[in-house]
Amino acid sequence: MAPTLLFLDISFGEIFIIVAVIFIIFGPQKIPEIARKVGKGIREVKKASSDIQREIKQEVNQYKTDLDLERIVNDNDNTKKKDADEVAEEPRPELKKGTE
Repeated sequence: MAPTLLFLDISFGEIFIIVAVIFIIFGPQKIPEIARKVGKGIREVKKASSDIQREIKQEVNQYKTDLDLERIVNDNDNTKKKDADEVAEEPRPELKKGTE
């Protein structure tokens, strides 16, 4: 069984034929230039992909931070309301009338 590239389903023989055709069409002088251009293109695609991933992670982290801050503010407001309700419910000490 010949090794294959799973994502393209291309065997070694097919790759060899493709390389031979490229060599015949472009000649030995152009192949290094073509390889450099392909390498630069792949590098640009990887850079763009990593930039997009970085931006997505930053936005997700910002969203998480905003949610955490909102939760903290809501918890703080609920605590203040609870404290205010407890103070309002406490019985007031009655004034003692002097005994004369």
